[in-house]
Amino acid sequence: MRLLNSLSGLITEIAALDQVQDSIRNKKVIVIYYDGNDNGGKGYRTIEPVCLGYSKKGNLVLRAWEQEGKSHSRDTKGNPIPGWRLFRLDKIFTYKPTMDNFVDIKPNYNPNGDRSMTRVLLNAIFGNEENLA
Repeated sequence: MRLLNSLSGLITEIAALDQVQDSIRNKKVIVIYYDGNDNGGKGYRTIEPVCLGYSKKGNLVLRAWEQEGKSHSRDTKGNPIPGWRLFRLDKIFTYKPTMDNFVDIKPNYNPNGDRSMTRVLLNAIFGNEENLA
């Protein structure tokens, strides 16, 4: 039974990772429910995922442009929405594509990766850029 539970968890994790990668490659607008650590950090957000990688602490993370939603950092750190956010994948409880796609490069987009990441797995391609994965 333990083996079955372990395999089930692995399959779910792989499917979620595939979904994230697909949304970056195809520039899909996503609605997530994020379980942020701080009070007020939990809630739904509409995002444009652009970069997947590992944080300096070793967590699998997603860099995304947050169009709207409940972001604690907006309230306490002066980071207005819309704006860039870094999301830990293990704290994203729902990941649902909308019918919309994004095509515009947002301000301060870095086609070479993300300074908050030690390793970039996939970065969105706009125009003639090369895929870094």
